[in-house]
Amino acid sequence: MKRIKELFPILLFLVSMYGCNVRSPEEKAVPDEFLPYIYANAEDLEWFEDARFGVFIHWGPSSIAEVPISWGRFGPRPGAGRQATSGVPMEKYDSLYTFFDPVKFNADDWVTMVRESGAKYLIFTTKHHDGFCMFDAHNTDYKISNTPFGRDIAKELADACHKQDIKLFWYYSQPDWHHPDCLTENHSTYREYMYEHLHQLLTEYGRIDGIFFDHLGTKSEDWDTPRLLKMIRTLQPGILVNRRWGSGMPGIEVNGDYDNPEQEIGKFQIDRPWETCATMATAWSWTGGVKVKSYHTNLRLLLQCAGAGGNLALNTGPTPEGLIFEPEYQNYISIGKWLSDNGESIYGTTGGPYKPGPWGVSTRKGNKIYLHILTDFAAASKREFALADPGLKIMDSRNLAGNPVSFTQENGVLRIKIEDSASFFPDNIIELTIEGDALQLDPISTMPVEITEGKKGFASSFSQANRSAEAIFGGEGADFAEGKKHKVWWEPKKDDSPSYLGFEFPTPVSFSWITLTEQIRNASIREFELQSWDGKQWMTFYHGNEIGFDFSLKTDTITTRKVRIVVLETQENSSPNISTFKVY
Repeated sequence: MKRIKELFPILLFLVSMYGCNVRSPEEKAVPDEFLPYIYANAEDLEWFEDARFGVFIHWGPSSIAEVPISWGRFGPRPGAGRQATSGVPMEKYDSLYTFFDPVKFNADDWVTMVRESGAKYLIFTTKHHDGFCMFDAHNTDYKISNTPFGRDIAKELADACHKQDIKLFWYYSQPDWHHPDCLTENHSTYREYMYEHLHQLLTEYGRIDGIFFDHLGTKSEDWDTPRLLKMIRTLQPGILVNRRWGSGMPGIEVNGDYDNPEQEIGKFQIDRPWETCATMATAWSWTGGVKVKSYHTNLRLLLQCAGAGGNLALNTGPTPEGLIFEPEYQNYISIGKWLSDNGESIYGTTGGPYKPGPWGVSTRKGNKIYLHILTDFAAASKREFALADPGLKIMDSRNLAGNPVSFTQENGVLRIKIEDSASFFPDNIIELTIEGDALQLDPISTMPVEITEGKKGFASSFSQANRSAEAIFGGEGADFAEGKKHKVWWEPKKDDSPSYLGFEFPTPVSFSWITLTEQIRNASIREFELQSWDGKQWMTFYHGNEIGFDFSLKTDTITTRKVRIVVLETQENSSPNISTFKVY
């Protein structure tokens, strides 16, 4: 459906026949026999690009200790690039499995939740970095069948997925912090151990639709990736493999069938598949169920991914008893209800033609363009905004929620107006029917110009140097439309409440758009105010609740030297973590 699919057959022909476009000019290290197995073909990727939404599950005995899976182990970390400085002592962590007895686990219930969430596929951790096998591995005793539970969880999940028509990926970590030979002088012994695992996972569990590797800082040569890919694609034709197969495969310029931004929204990219994997809580696995992101934040994360041309794999970490934590379960079900009403604007679409901007995102298929209006409007503002003319005549428009909408298309400008009665929680979708194929439209930038000259930050307090106002306003911030992975953010001191963050300019500036993002692991703000300085006092022009990863506000033009956000309430008494704060 997407234009890249038209190019795939040509690319694959060149790969299989000559190795062109994947070999660098000076290197031909991958033998020709392996080249046809490097990538999946375009047809095999179609279902994945159409799906847009998957569920990721990280689970294992670490849930007993309520520490992050693998990373909560205080012991060697081969392949990680950095060693542990704290955590559960290795001897204790590695014996947790002897107590692991998730008696409430029910594979059918889990997969039913996946299906009702609207997700089309499940990714499950068969072996994380800690080396524990959540399947009945034939070559080790460090596995689920040697726990008090004694059952093959992976097998039960595979059977449930096949029964309910849910696609299935196995997550598998190549590095293994428990195996004594991994990445040592005896590494070849471990590598064969790993190959045996993957052979078993791809031959004894029915149809497997993907492998999600997690190579950390290792290289392709550590795993003999060309040989590994040949085995995988021979055992399961049509299978997909993510990009984390190890860096630096000689002569191969692009890793994997799709990209894997982690804990960030990927940049706008429609010429290669990608999937954001993100946690619903602060950690990948069960750590006590703290700071679960709201339904509103999680749904808008999905919308931002779809609007940028990618998928979302939304993660949960089950409890040691084998249950999905109720707030996370309810988030999945709520997303599913939304998708049952609005899925036509997500499934089978690609991003664009309008690139993401403060107003929202767009998706498209056939002769339809879907505008997902994600901005809020200040109370005194008109609910209207302008975009560039898409380039084809608009025949009709409708709001998927039934709210009145009108538009004009003239002089190269598309103006959208939404009636004041329209609801904006959590999305307002306008469907445009155009005269022609929406997929043939070139991407259109929608970013207004950020006002930055002379901008200087201030805050009520900060917890440490890289959590100050200067840290986020003085460094290089990620563009609103080009991904949201931020290394720094503002965080006030614990006892600072209500806290505030703001910036000022040397002279008054005029703006009509405001954007804010929170650090992706801690979207905890639940009530806030936006204020401008009138020369004598602070004036509140907006009172809101959640920010998440994509808050934006359209206002009447405001002219001022100073703007600030005042945080009034956070989830579970968390400190606010704001990554970006901009005006346009």
